[in-house]
Amino acid sequence: MVPPSFDSSEEPGRAVGACRLEVTAVLEKTTHVAALGWRLWVDGTPQPARARPRRYGRTRIAAEIAALGLGLREVGPAGCAELLVAVADPRLVGLLTGTPDVRLRRAGAAAARLGRDLARFRSVRYESEFAPDPELAHAMGEALDTALHRVAEREELRDRAMERIVERAREVVLERDDRGWLANGRYRVALDPPSCECPAWTTRWSRTPIAARRAQRLPCKHLVALALHEGIRVPADLAALARRAPP
Repeated sequence: MVPPSFDSSEEPGRAVGACRLEVTAVLEKTTHVAALGWRLWVDGTPQPARARPRRYGRTRIAAEIAALGLGLREVGPAGCAELLVAVADPRLVGLLTGTPDVRLRRAGAAAARLGRDLARFRSVRYESEFAPDPELAHAMGEALDTALHRVAEREELRDRAMERIVERAREVVLERDDRGWLANGRYRVALDPPSCECPAWTTRWSRTPIAARRAQRLPCKHLVALALHEGIRVPADLAALARRAPP
């Protein structure tokens, strides 16, 4: 596939020292896995299509910004003075050119962090409409499959871990007082919203980003004990307590 040149009046590949970086991403909403893809052309010559799986993705545009960051690492050694960045999401062009969007504050901050890398080039231009590259699309599909398989493997471990937590929860002693529920005489625990004072629920996950915390964290044995006491017994419903918890 021959990419378009930087100037439509020129033939492809005529601009010496010119690079074109095509960037795209896919986010699978039910599992929050993503595939990050990029491909570089140097003076019209295509380099191998690249793609990488990502276990946790917040939004598609955030995934595309991450893909751009990976692509820029490959552009650096190519030594190009001019860069054309082709992105799949047109909103990203605005973020990269400094156009504010109050709905995309986090994505805007992530895009701004790429400013130093983009400032290395003599000129940078952007486009958001281009024909899909078949090789890049294939690499993206492979990366997404890899991410989904990793989720499946992780889910098996989560199921086993959940079974063990339920077993340990049956040994928890719950007491009711005027402030609510106390587990094992030490930790305040509640279901609405799900919360517990134990280290397994708080300290262990305190430095984990919210998105990953909600995706990975399982409820502690004290929360499960209270849920069992209240009649919640389906394993999926017990595991969902962690996703319902406040930040």
